[in-house]
Parts: sequence; C-alpha cells; structure tokens
Amino acid sequence: MWPHRTARQGERGSLNERHAAAASRLLLIHPDPIWRDRLAAVAKRLEFTVVGASDLRGGIHELRQRGAFGVVVVSTAAVGFAEDGHSAEAFTVLRPLIRCAGQAQFVILAHQPLSMEACSEIIRLGVAGILDAADEKLDEAALVHRLGHARERFRSARTEGIELNGLHSVAGDSLVWRSRAMDEVIARAARAAQVSDVPVLIFGESGTGKQLLAELIHQLDPKRSHQRLLSVNCSAISGTLAESMLFGHVKGAFTGALGPRKGIFRAADGGTVLLDEIGEMDLALQPKLLRVLQQGVVMPVGSDDEIPIDVRVIAATNRRLAANVEESKFRLDLYQRLNVIGLEIPPLRERPEDIPVLIRFFLRRYADYYERPIDTVEPQVYEYLAGCTLQGNVRELENVVRQTLAFKTSGTTLTLDDVPPALVRGQRRNGTDSRMILTELAHAACRLVDTGAMTLPQLMSMCEKMVLRNTLANSQATSSDVARQLGLSRRTLYNKIRKYRLPAPRSISTEEDSSQSRP
Repeated sequence: MWPHRTARQGERGSLNERHAAAASRLLLIHPDPIWRDRLAAVAKRLEFTVVGASDLRGGIHELRQRGAFGVVVVSTAAVGFAEDGHSAEAFTVLRPLIRCAGQAQFVILAHQPLSMEACSEIIRLGVAGILDAADEKLDEAALVHRLGHARERFRSARTEGIELNGLHSVAGDSLVWRSRAMDEVIARAARAAQVSDVPVLIFGESGTGKQLLAELIHQLDPKRSHQRLLSVNCSAISGTLAESMLFGHVKGAFTGALGPRKGIFRAADGGTVLLDEIGEMDLALQPKLLRVLQQGVVMPVGSDDEIPIDVRVIAATNRRLAANVEESKFRLDLYQRLNVIGLEIPPLRERPEDIPVLIRFFLRRYADYYERPIDTVEPQVYEYLAGCTLQGNVRELENVVRQTLAFKTSGTTLTLDDVPPALVRGQRRNGTDSRMILTELAHAACRLVDTGAMTLPQLMSMCEKMVLRNTLANSQATSSDVARQLGLSRRTLYNKIRKYRLPAPRSISTEEDSSQSRP
C-alpha cells in the first residue's frame, strides 16, 4: 500500500478541479477590437469563457490577476513580427508571456506569412499551433480545430508530477526531446510543414517516433491541419486489399465488394495521408501511388474514372530506400517523388541526453495508471539506461519504464534496483559497454562509502592497485607500452609499482639495475 497517497488525494483532487476549470478559459490578445470580437464569437461556440487584452502587457496582467487559462491566442500584430515574418525582438517579448502562462496552450494568429526561422522558433517554445490570417481572412473552421486541439493538449497535461525543466514537447505532448540533434529535426519538420503540397519522406529506426513527427507536420500545416490525417501501414496490407484500402473500389469490383468504398486517399481529401513502412509496399501498387503523386488523381478498383484529390503524402520507413532501389525492390521514380523533403530521426543511442527527459516524461504519464507516484530518480538509472542498446529506441524505453513501475512495490524514489534486470541487462554496445560497466561499479562503490566500509581514498587506491596488477600480469610489453596503455609516464608508472609493491615488468627491472650500476 501507499501510505502517503491518501494524504495527497485531497490536494490532487483540488488541483484537478482547478485544471478542469482552467481548460474552458481563453485569453485573447489582439490590438484590434474588431478582430477580438470575431475571435471571441468563434471561441464562445466551443463554450470558452473569453477574456480579451489589447497588448502583451495587458495579457500578462490578466494572467496574473485571473489565474490559470487553458488557451491563449496571440496575434503577431501584438507581438511585433516584422513584415518579413521574422523578428528577434518578437520572441524576446513572447517568451516572458509563455513563462507567465504556465501550462496554457498558445495559438499564434499570423497576419503575415512567417519565415521558416520564425516557425522553427515558435515550435521550440512549445506553441500548440499557428493559424494563418494573412490578407485579414479568418478561416473559422481552422480556428475551431486549433482551439479544440489546444484545449485537449491542456487537459492532457498534468498539474502535478515531475518537473520537466528545459523539455521541448509538441505533437500532443508525446514528442519530447532535449538534444540538439532533435532540435534540427524539428526545425526541418516545421519548415517542411509550411510547404503544404510537397511530399515528405521520414526515415528512422523502429521506435524513434516517425508517426509523431508526421503528426507534427500535419498540425503545423497551415492549409491542411484542420482536415484529417489518416495513416496506413503498408507492411500489413497487400494485393487487391491494399489497392482497395488506398484508392477505394466500386460495387462488384471483386468478390465481397458488396458496396462502394472511398479509400484512404479520398477520405483524407484536403488533409494528409501517412504511408507507414513505405518500403514494404507491393511493387505492383507503386505505379498507382506514383500516379497519385504526379497527377493528383485516384482510380478506384473496378472503375474507369479518375477522381481528383488534394492530399499531402508523408511516407515513413525504417529501411534505406536507396538500397531497395538498387536491389529493384522499390521504384526509382517513386522514391524520387517521395523524397522531395527528407527527414531522418536519429536513434536514441546517438542522442543520450534525451533519455533522462524521456524517462521522466514516461514516469509522469504512467504514474497514475500504475499508482506509483515517483518524486525523484537516482542518476544511476539515467546512466545505466543510457548505456543500454535499446534497439527499440523510444518505444523500448517506454516499455522499460512501464514494467519498472508495474514491479515497483514501495517508495517514491526510482533506483537502479527497481529496474528489472531481465529488461535490459546483457545488451552491450560493440560487445562491451564501458558506460554500463562503469555505472554498475560506481553504484557498488557508492554503497561501500555510504555504509562506511571504505573511505573514498581507500576505494580509489584499491581500484588503482587492481588495475595496475591486472595490466602488468597480462602484458608482455615493454614498460613504455604499459605506461602508454595506462595513460601514465614511465616514471609515474615506476613510482606506483613501488608504492603498491607490485612485480615490475622485465624492462623496468633491467632499467633499475642499469641505473644502479652506473658510476
């Protein structure tokens, strides 16, 4: 049982109530009162309680005086973006507003096309969406979609749990990172999203988050974000079933076709189609997909009529399609059409700095489900998991965290002993993972010092003596080679051998005898 949980229930209950109340409150910052009225009228259809402000100072005042808001809509006219769509000064005033708003979700109302750099910076700030209002036009359907999405993001956020300082989070709070490598990927995705009609090809190992990146591109697409994103796994379908699922069929097209079917592409008209595991697509189906990309039409199975469609295609794969092309397993022309914008998500082993924030993110996500609230995590847990292979990348790390919580029986601190060894032990990089070994040794050393069994100087001397003895016993090299292997000078090596009374290599003994025989 969890004796502290009952004491926290009242506090959590009040937090959840305040969180739910804030979700229906919207702050609107726009210098034009006519625009404020137009935006407020749409927001009230979604049953928002709307508070307006004419500038950022007024917006910050409302945030401080009225408490939490679920959604904040900010016009670029209030922030101060330049006509070219970018301004460093705009972000210097936008950041304090975001910090003051706590967990409120931001929607940017852009009265001019934003530069690619501005879009990338907005994503880094964690903004829920950008709404195009160029030429003073307001797409009410897109606004309704954006506000609803922002409210759901706010509702899914937790007011209690583990602090994630410095954590970037987008795509419904599921795509999280801190590394510079992922910064670059997200920035490229933000730029790609602004070109609504260009295909995107996402490459990454299994479990790296390709589908989440596709969702992010769709969310940021100014033309398509208020329409549907539909996905299909190309490895799970084949033959006539695949063609029917993608392009539809007419009644009687084949046995079992009792009625017409629209297909994924027609159902997503105006939006986005994600073709996951595109490298597994049947060769016979590839020319038909090529026709969709080149001509913007689909032909349902059993029909002679081409139907025009307007969709953006995002393809994802864990295979190197260029190699598939060389092996004649994938069409070169289709590969070239898909790879107009290419994005590659690095595997988790190449961005170990993301592992701690992902661990804390998953702990926060699953703490309530498993009734295992975690307040702190020992550094050894991060170091240990960073040293594991994690071939399944983020998906495997999530599974490790979930099973760790499921098996944990007590305490609010996650320690290395809580991680089930069967989950990750034995996975080494390049045969022997020095980081994992050092982590385990350091953990054992800390226990010796904590229990008073050894002092730190004693521990260090013992380790040094063991390393020296083992190296000297297993080496037939000269003293110079041994010193170089240990990263020491020959004189330092000789002094340490004398200090620990170890048997010296033949070369050192010979040098000592020679020096003593000199006049």
